[in-house]
Amino acid sequence: MKKIIRFAPLALAAALSLGSVAVMAKSPAQWQAIVSQSKVSLDQAMEKAAQAVAGKVIDIELETGDGTAPRYEADVVTPAGQRVVVWVNATTGDAAEHKQKGKAKSKDIKHMSDAKITIAQAVEAALKSTSGTAIAAELDSNWGKASYDVKVLQADGTVMKVKIDAVDSSVIRTKKDK
Repeated sequence: MKKIIRFAPLALAAALSLGSVAVMAKSPAQWQAIVSQSKVSLDQAMEKAAQAVAGKVIDIELETGDGTAPRYEADVVTPAGQRVVVWVNATTGDAAEHKQKGKAKSKDIKHMSDAKITIAQAVEAALKSTSGTAIAAELDSNWGKASYDVKVLQADGTVMKVKIDAVDSSVIRTKKDK
């Protein structure tokens, strides 16, 4: 009996964490509603984030926000190597620092120095290959080489994930996002 009681909190935690994954996943209708409320594009939000906190945007995603309006959450790496979260209101374009995350990870700094194109150029390349609305972009790696992952919402509500080479802007692969 003691063994069951001891593992019960672990089982509960696992069940709750699995449940939260389903809550975070957005249906096509939810994505389309969020995008339809947004007046600010991903590119515009990247510009606003970089103006609010000087640096390079390495990760940005459209999200539901605090319930009043959708927002973009952007991670900006400053020239001093600090990582800062900036929120950009997707309706008004107002941008403000949300929180300091401390020193940027060494892998992010390496990928930033290896990348020959900007995150905005990666979004542009992704949209040339897959039509729709860009809803997220992130500096990443593909087999150790700098790349960008760009999520594109298509007209039918499908979210496609386009991996872009950060050196030459070629499309590495495109697949349906889970």
